[in-house]
Amino acid sequence: MKNFTYFLFMIGFCLLTGCATSQSSSNGMTYRWNGSGADVYVTEDDFHIHMPTTFPAGNETFHITNSSNTKHNFKINGNGVEQSLPEEIPGLGSAVMNVTLTPGTYHILCPILGHADLGMRLDVTVTQGH
Repeated sequence: MKNFTYFLFMIGFCLLTGCATSQSSSNGMTYRWNGSGADVYVTEDDFHIHMPTTFPAGNETFHITNSSNTKHNFKINGNGVEQSLPEEIPGLGSAVMNVTLTPGTYHILCPILGHADLGMRLDVTVTQGH
């Protein structure tokens, strides 16, 4: 029985540490390393942006879900990058945005008039390597 308990412990440990190297959670949301960058999961609501505040540099794919009935958008700005979604995300809709980011600080916001002032803004740190 002792060997079996140890075996279960080691399997659990390996599963947990394996996951820890491929994903991270911050601000209640996660990212997953995809080999060339991160798949970053974002949720927008009235009036907050929930996403990791730190993730590794590379070819990022932002998976953005609007969990409210209000339309939103997603913009990233900093280190020579300024990119928004080409269309607003309708209520309860979703969108994907790809952008290459280098290490540094970036400003995330909803560019719809007044939304950033209501709290839909945050700074994120993109780190070197994964």
